[in-house]
Amino acid sequence: MAPRLPLLHRLAGGLETRPVKAAISLLILVSVLPIQGLDEQLRPYFLAIFGVELLFRAVLLRQRGDGRSRLDVLLFAFDIIAWISFLPLERILDAHAAHALPMLRLSRLFLLLRFTREIAIDLYAIMTRRELLEQFGLVTLAVWGLAFGASVLLSHLAITHDYDGSGPTPDTTFVDRIWWSFRQIESADNLVENLRVHPVVAVVSLGLTMVGVFITSFIIGIGANVVDQVVRAARRRPVRYAGHALVIGPVHEAEMLVQEFVRLYERHRALRSIRLSELWQWLIRRGPPPTRHALPRMALLGTEDDPPAYLYAPGMRWVSYRQGDSAQPEALELVGAAEAKRALILARPDAGPDADALTAMALSSFRAQNPHGHVFVEVQESKNRDLIQAVGGPGTHPLDMQRFLGFFLCQHLLTPGVESLYTDLMTADGSEFYTHIFLGDEAACAVGKLGEAPKHELSFSDMARAAYEKQVILAGVFLGNEAAVPKREEGKLVSVEGLVPWLNPLLDPPEGSPAWALGARAGRVPAQRLRGLIGVSATYAPLLDYGRELYRGRGIERAAASGGATAAQAWAAKLSLHLNEIERVLIVGYSAALPSLLHALARFVPGIEVTLVLGERGDERMPLADRLASLGVTPGPGGAPPGSDGAMLSLPRGGSATVYTQHGHDLASLAVRCAARGAPLSAAVFLSEPEGLDRDARTAMRVIRFARALASRELAHGRGLHVLAEFSSVAKGEHVRSLLAPDKCGFAVRVSLVSTERIKNYFMVHSAFVPGVTALYDELLGEGGQDLVRIEAPPPGGAGQAGEELRFDEIRTALAPRGAIPIALEVEEPKEDQLGGVSLVAQPGEPRGASHVTQPGERRVVHLNPAPERAFKTARIRVVYALARREDLVIQGAQRPRRGDGGEAALGEESPRISA
Repeated sequence: MAPRLPLLHRLAGGLETRPVKAAISLLILVSVLPIQGLDEQLRPYFLAIFGVELLFRAVLLRQRGDGRSRLDVLLFAFDIIAWISFLPLERILDAHAAHALPMLRLSRLFLLLRFTREIAIDLYAIMTRRELLEQFGLVTLAVWGLAFGASVLLSHLAITHDYDGSGPTPDTTFVDRIWWSFRQIESADNLVENLRVHPVVAVVSLGLTMVGVFITSFIIGIGANVVDQVVRAARRRPVRYAGHALVIGPVHEAEMLVQEFVRLYERHRALRSIRLSELWQWLIRRGPPPTRHALPRMALLGTEDDPPAYLYAPGMRWVSYRQGDSAQPEALELVGAAEAKRALILARPDAGPDADALTAMALSSFRAQNPHGHVFVEVQESKNRDLIQAVGGPGTHPLDMQRFLGFFLCQHLLTPGVESLYTDLMTADGSEFYTHIFLGDEAACAVGKLGEAPKHELSFSDMARAAYEKQVILAGVFLGNEAAVPKREEGKLVSVEGLVPWLNPLLDPPEGSPAWALGARAGRVPAQRLRGLIGVSATYAPLLDYGRELYRGRGIERAAASGGATAAQAWAAKLSLHLNEIERVLIVGYSAALPSLLHALARFVPGIEVTLVLGERGDERMPLADRLASLGVTPGPGGAPPGSDGAMLSLPRGGSATVYTQHGHDLASLAVRCAARGAPLSAAVFLSEPEGLDRDARTAMRVIRFARALASRELAHGRGLHVLAEFSSVAKGEHVRSLLAPDKCGFAVRVSLVSTERIKNYFMVHSAFVPGVTALYDELLGEGGQDLVRIEAPPPGGAGQAGEELRFDEIRTALAPRGAIPIALEVEEPKEDQLGGVSLVAQPGEPRGASHVTQPGERRVVHLNPAPERAFKTARIRVVYALARREDLVIQGAQRPRRGDGGEAALGEESPRISA
C-alpha cells in the first residue's frame, strides 16, 4: 500500500482543479433537473461518480489532519447526505418519510458552495465587519422606522385607501399599511399613479418614495464598497499556479517584458498538448517519449495596490498580480513562489546604488521557499554578479544588463545594420535562437551511437543540411562528458549546467577550452559527447522535430551534390567582410552602459580615440564624481571636474578617451566644440540619460543640434559617418532621421536609433524562455568568440549575374568552407514584391514593417531564416549576416586592411578589394 498512497493523494488533489470542479458542478445541476425519468436512468452513474468523489474527499480530509476547518467537516457531511440521496430510498421508506426525499436531494445544491467557498468566506468576513453591520443596521432601522411611522399616521387618521391591491376597504389592518409604506420606500414604481387620492396618502407616498431613492443610492454605495473589498480580498488569496513564471520587482513598468512573455507562450501554443506525430514515433518508431509544455501562466509581484493597467489587455487572462514586499515570505506565498518554474527578479530603477542589495534580498527570500527553480536576476553593477550567483546558488543566472547593453551598442557601431537583425532574433516576431537538450541516459545513449565508427563523429555540415530542411539554421551544439547527462524533472526547467556550448562547429574551438577538451574539432561533432542543439528557427517546434529525428538515427545523411553549388561558390568568393573601421568616436551623455561601451570599444578597436561629453547637473541618479569614477577618471585638485579643458584617460590597446564636463544643459554645443578640435569623426553616440521630464526629447534635441553643426560645416566628419542615438521609444525619435538626410547635411549619414530598454526586456525574456541562450549571447557580443558579421555582396552588373538565382541553402554550403554560418540576407526588392507578410526591416530602429527606400521603387529587406524553397536573385542580394570569427575571415582573405582602405576584406583567395 505504500506506493499507492501518494498516487491516491495526487488523484484526490485533482478535485481542486478547475476542469474537475466544473464537471462536478455540472453533474450536480443535472442531478436536480425536474425531468421525468432522468434521475432513474442516471442514478447508477451518479452513485459511482459521486462515490469516487466521496472517497477522494475523505482522503483529502484525512490528509489535512488538524488543519481542516469546521467548514470542511460540514461540507463532507453534506457530501455523505448527497451520496445517500442517490440510493433508492423510496423503496425502503414508507410513504410519509418518502415526502422528505426531494429536500434531501436538493441538499446537493449546497455542495456548490464548495466551489465558491473562497469568495463566500471573503464575503462573509466583509459583511460581518462592525462598520458594515452598523451601516446595514442604520439602513434597516431607517426603512422600517419610516414605514412604521407612516402606517401609524395613516391608521390614526383612518384614511381609506387601496393598501393591499384589493380596493379601498375600511377593514385594512395595520400590517397592510406597514407593508404598503415599505413598498413606497423599496421602489419608485409604487408611487401613487395619480392625485385622485386622499392628499395625506399622496404626500406620504411621495415623501416615502423620495426618501427611498436616497436610501437605495446609499445601499448601492455600500454594495459597491463591498464588491471592491471582495475584489481586493481576492488579490490577497494565493495564486493557485504550479510550474509558472514569476516576475518580481517594478512590474508596473515591465509591460514590454510581460507582453513578450505572453507572445512567446502564445506562439508556442501548439506545444501545450501532445502531438499525434510524437505519440506515433514513440509507440511505433521507437522515438523519444512525447512531452507537453506548460500553459502561459504568470504571476507578478509588485508594490502597488492596483494591478498594472496592461493586464486588462487581450491575451493577459493567464497573468495574475499580487501586491507585497518581495523580501517578505508572506508576499512570495501569494504568488506561489514555492511552485514557480522560473522567476525574473527586476532591479528597481529608483533604488540607485542600493538596487543590487534589494535584488539580492529578494533572491534570498525566494530561495528560502524555492531552492530548485531557475532565477534570472537583473544586475546593475558588474562587480555584484558573482555575489548574486553565490546568494542564489545553482540555477541562478545573473544578467549583467549594463555590460550586455554596452557590448550591444558597441556591436552596432562595428556592424552597421545589425540592430534590425537583433530585433528579430530577440522578439517573437521573426526567428530566434532556440536550444534543444537531449534528456536522460536513454537519449544520450541513442545519440551517442550515431556517426561513423570508430570515433562516432557526426559531420556538422550534414547535420546543418538536414536541419535546414525543417527550416532550422543549426548554429551550434552542446557537449558534455559522461557525468553531464541532463535529466527531466517534473515542474522544473531544463538545466544546461555542466554542458559546454560550442557555437559554429565549422571552426575549431580555442585550444584548451572545455569544448576542445571534450574532443570538439572543426566540422566534426563527437556523438558520445553530444547533449543538445542550438538553432535559429521560427519556434521551438522545428528544432524539437529535428532533435527527435537525430534520436531516431536520422538527419545525418550526406547531401547529394547540388547543381547550383559551383555558381554559389563563385558568387561567395566575391563577398567582402564589412569591418567598419572607426577611428574617432564622440559620445554625448551618460548611461549605466557607458563604462561597458567604452571598454568594448577599447578592446575591439585598437587605438580608438573617444571624446566623452558629460553633464554636471544633478538630474541623474549617480553623482558626477561617481560617474567619472566608473570611467576611471580621477577628479582634479579639490575634486573639481575636468570642465571644458578635458581630462585624458588611457584605454587598453593604445586607445584614449578625453572626458569633458559642463554644468549647463547644452551638451550638444560643447560636444561640437570639443569634437572639432581633433580628427574627423567616424561615429557619434547619443546616450539616453536615466532621468528627466522626457528623456527622448532631451536626446532628440542633442541630435538636432549636432545635425545643424554638420549642415553648417562647423564640424568635420569622416567618410561614412555613423550616428547612433539611444531612445526609450524609437518611434518618438524617428523625426531626427530627416534632419540627417543627404539633402540636409550634404552627405550620407548612417543613422541608427536603438531602444536599449526594449532590447533589455527582450533579452531577459529570451534568457528565461530558452535554456542556455545567455551564454550564447555572451559569446556573440563579447570578445574572443564568435561574431555576428556583416558580409557585403559584390555590386550588381557582373557577367551573367542578372539572371542568377541562389537558394539560401546553397549560400550556406558555399560559406561553410570559410567557417561562416549565414543566418540572414539583406535583399533589395521592388515595392510590389513586399506583399505576403515579409518582414521589411532595412534601417535600424524603424518600426517593424517599415523599410528605407534605397532607389526609386526599391527597398532593403532582411530575410532571417528564409524558407528552403525560396530562391534569391544574386543581383539583388546586398548583405549576408553570418556567424563567424571576424579575424579568421580577414586572415582567409589577406592581411587586415589599413585604416582608410575602405574597411572591407574579401573572402576569396584574391587580395582584399577596396569598395568604391
